[in-house]
Parts: sequence; C-alpha cells; structure tokens
Amino acid sequence: MEVILRLPPNQPINYLPGQYIDLIGKGGVRRSYSIANAPRSDGRITLFIKKVKNGEMSYYWFNDAKVNDLLRLEGPLGTFIFREPAPRNIVMLATGTGIAPIKALLEQLDSDADLINNRRIFLIWGNRFEKEFFWKHEFENLDLIYIPVLSQADKHWKGDRGYVQEILIESEIDLKDVAVYACGSEDMINSAKAELAHAGLISHNFHADAFVCSS
Repeated sequence: MEVILRLPPNQPINYLPGQYIDLIGKGGVRRSYSIANAPRSDGRITLFIKKVKNGEMSYYWFNDAKVNDLLRLEGPLGTFIFREPAPRNIVMLATGTGIAPIKALLEQLDSDADLINNRRIFLIWGNRFEKEFFWKHEFENLDLIYIPVLSQADKHWKGDRGYVQEILIESEIDLKDVAVYACGSEDMINSAKAELAHAGLISHNFHADAFVCSS
C-alpha cells in the first residue's frame, strides 16, 4: 500500500532522503517507516506499507485507515543518507519495501546534477516473485542502470535470479570504486556486508538500513 501523509503547514518535517519516521498507533503501538520520497514543495511524505499477517499496525492500514485520519509521528530519524565524497559508481541494493528509502535517494540524485556528474548509478532490486515489483522508476536526469532480481523465479522469468549482493559481485563493476546503499531485511544486510567486503568492497563505502520485522 502507498500512503501519503499531509503534515500541518506550521509543523513540517525537515528530513534528508533516506531517513525514516516513527508512527504511533492506538495503544501506543509504534512502527518505523522509511520515507519514500525526497522532500517535496508541498511537504507531503510517502510511505510504502507492507501487509504483515496478524500485525496490529497492518490491520489498521489495510482495514481501518481512512482519508484525513489524524496520526502521531516522530522524526526524522536515521543516518541512512547520501554521503560525499563518493566513488564513481553508486549501487543501490534493495529487497521488498526496502526500495522506499532507495527511491528517496534516487530522487535526490536526480535533482542534483553535481551529485551525478561523471557517476554511474545502479539499482539492483530483489523480490521473491515478479508481482512484488510494485514501483516503476521514472527520472528526468538520472541515467539509471536497473537490474530486477528474483529469488524464487518461475520458468517464465527472463531476468536475473538469486540475491542482490550476488548479482553485484557477479557484475563487472569494480568494487574498489563503489559506494553501496543497501536496504532490506537484516539477513540481506548482514550477508551483503560480509560477501561484498570479501569480494573487495571498501568497508566504509557500505551504507545500510536494515528492516526489522514487526507487526
């Protein structure tokens, strides 16, 4: 589900692309959601909500939520932001709804010519099944190399198969000249960090935001 939040005009959130907010629901239930857009002139923020079986907040979003509901939030939070100086190759790794902060970072790069000057930008987005690719990228200035990956592809899938970090390692990209921004499950983040370091990625060029499963 895509949710757009409208903030009070006198209470904007001044955030950096890649950061997240905490939403507080009934009974004090708190959940973290990455902001899926770079700052907009109207101050609105977009969230990608995954349906979690038997989840308290999931039940609200998919059953009770209504237009113009009032919600409490805290933020911005997190340090998953674009960092300079950066190498020539920028690789975004995402799994599932981990595409949310990656999308915000890509929008930032798309709007700043200095950030993308003489750089190659890659997006490797992994899901289990093809139907789980719920977002299509559209950028005016970004020459993006997009690689969709499936871990449980059927025989009809023509793209890459496996895991996002494996696809990066198997590519011809020089890992010594790469900055990686990774967002997804803890398992993916931990595996990617270890495997990419072993393959030659400089440790301080790995930036990550791990999604902890919650309901």
